[in-house]
Amino acid sequence: MDSQIYKAIVNAIPDMIIRISQSGVFRSFEGATAELYWPAEAYLGKHLNDVLPKETADLFARKIEAAFRTNEVQYLEYSLRFDGRRRYYESRMIRSNEDEALAIVRNVTQEKAVAAELRRHHEDLESLVKERTAELSRAETSYRSIFHHSGSPSIIVDHDFTIAMANSKFEELTGYAREEIEGQMKWIDFIAASDRETVTRYHYTRRRTDGQVPSEYECQITDRRGRTLDIFIKVGMLPEPGRAIASLIDITSLKRTEKDLREREALYSAILEGYEGMLYFISNDYRIRFMNENLVRAVGRDAVGELCYEALHNRRSKCPWCVSDQVFEGEAVRFEMRNPNDKKWYFSVNVPIPMADGITYCQAMIRDIDQRKRMEEALRDSEAHLRKENLRLRSTIKQRNKFGDIVGSSEAMQQVYELMLMAASSDANIILYGESGTGKELVASAVHNMSDRREGNFVPVNCGAIPEALLEREFFGHRKGAFTGATEDKQGYLDEADGGTLFLDEIGEIKPDLQVKLLRAIEGGGYTPIGSNEVRKPDFRIIAATSRNLTEMVQKGGMRSDFFYRVHVIPVHLPPLRQRKEDIPLLVEHFLQAYDRKMHPVISGNIKQSLMAYEWPGNVRELQNVLYRFVTLKRLDLTGETVPETIAEPSVAAAPSTEIPDGDLSDAIAAYEKQLIRAALVRCRWNRTQTAKALGIGLRTLQRKMKTLGIH
Repeated sequence: MDSQIYKAIVNAIPDMIIRISQSGVFRSFEGATAELYWPAEAYLGKHLNDVLPKETADLFARKIEAAFRTNEVQYLEYSLRFDGRRRYYESRMIRSNEDEALAIVRNVTQEKAVAAELRRHHEDLESLVKERTAELSRAETSYRSIFHHSGSPSIIVDHDFTIAMANSKFEELTGYAREEIEGQMKWIDFIAASDRETVTRYHYTRRRTDGQVPSEYECQITDRRGRTLDIFIKVGMLPEPGRAIASLIDITSLKRTEKDLREREALYSAILEGYEGMLYFISNDYRIRFMNENLVRAVGRDAVGELCYEALHNRRSKCPWCVSDQVFEGEAVRFEMRNPNDKKWYFSVNVPIPMADGITYCQAMIRDIDQRKRMEEALRDSEAHLRKENLRLRSTIKQRNKFGDIVGSSEAMQQVYELMLMAASSDANIILYGESGTGKELVASAVHNMSDRREGNFVPVNCGAIPEALLEREFFGHRKGAFTGATEDKQGYLDEADGGTLFLDEIGEIKPDLQVKLLRAIEGGGYTPIGSNEVRKPDFRIIAATSRNLTEMVQKGGMRSDFFYRVHVIPVHLPPLRQRKEDIPLLVEHFLQAYDRKMHPVISGNIKQSLMAYEWPGNVRELQNVLYRFVTLKRLDLTGETVPETIAEPSVAAAPSTEIPDGDLSDAIAAYEKQLIRAALVRCRWNRTQTAKALGIGLRTLQRKMKTLGIH
């Protein structure tokens, strides 16, 4: 049974369900836990003697022992004093498993109070009416004292509805003083509009010789404050012509309780009928006691009263898979089965339902899971193929020196490649951890290009480079006229990344206020551009990057925990260059390939040794810059110190090649364009956003040209 449906059913009933160990330790509370004096957590794990008065604890202990000894339902009544008032409870207790008893507790304080009050007032009314009828016949003075000292609100009403007398209890009930009532007000004026016609008819009919109307009935009255009260009224005629005495009982709380019970029953019924599967109850003789509409439609008729195995499964005997015996012993049973009639798979939840009369029903809730089972079978069939494909891809990664634009064959980078492949095969959000210069944007771009979103845009955003006042505008965009200077509509980063990937570099720089709005957009709630009423819901994937400790930021309040957990799904840690120095020769070769071989000096053994000995605090980006200076200045400069070695000059000056390639004009333009873009990328440390600005073109144009020209 779905946990939400089970919880709704438990909450819909007016009882509290308590699980107690055989030794008397509270294990769980469900249902009407508001009846507890302390929160449920204060009782959990506590012994009866720790939280209950000794007399009550001993009563519970005796009933638990009897439940385990006899396996029969045990009934107990007890009372507890809360906040100076005594509350009364009724409980049914039954053994539910080897070490646990189930107690279903109901607060009957109000019912007992109302019942006692009704009995008392009925007795008072009977006695009062008899006494007053006899005494009032002798003289008004003989019943006046009794009338005014009555324990229930009472009035004497004349033929024209004028209230001749009212006692103090009637004053308390209505809020009017006796001087305002007697001889001044009419009884019919107190009656609610919906009941006036009935009360008027009773009033005049009762005064006829042959008048036959009830002497007891219910109606509603209105007090001085305008409140509507439900009352039970008993009327008797006095010897004086046309005069009657009426005694009232305020049953407003009783009516409210009855209404609450009806509403709870209606809610429980709605839950049962609203259950998307099939649901029925059976008694221990296997006869159906209830069927919801889904089951009635499936069977083709209402089979209440019939044997379940005959009506539901067309069998002549009990079903082989039946678990009702276990359920009637107090056990909840869940299982999957394939129905032999329609060959479909079903999930069945069977639980005991103890009734007020001590009878236990078996409630069965059945849901069609055939489609899910078929999908599971299909997934199992393809599992072997997926395993083989995964092994093949993993084996290819282990042999690679380069992955997209990322260079390295070290063990640390092989682990990164494997995580990248796993991340690319899913659509989950990714967080890249690494020091500055370790190539987080290259990794993000490679994952995007390998994923199913590769046809969409890869939108890099340096969160630390955007002024805080512009963050919301840059992320969500704006509409023309939204603020001074907004001369046209502008898309934000989220719209640009629709269908693709949003790369949030230095995500730790985003303030908590913006994190709330981004979180809503990430979770599918959408966002509204500045100056617009339209809610946008783009589809994008988040790849975040940071060099900071986000866990520490969450603890200190610099990052919201819900935002952190939303982006921190697949973490990938990029090693610093000092931890993978075996990759330096490959990186040097890769970076120098961006230049014509005639432009850069020869890498001598001394230079190689210096490169390998250096710790590279700026990581791969620092290596790239060092090589750029090496090509430009013809010397190796590490942290301001030049390696003392004469370097052979190249045969051609370090300038863009002017060699004209063979082919037509378009080939020549493409070749020169490729050379210009590659040189700009080197100058901008392969930051595509900065490169696009340096070239005076848009980021999308740069990405398109790089893809067309084969620049990696």
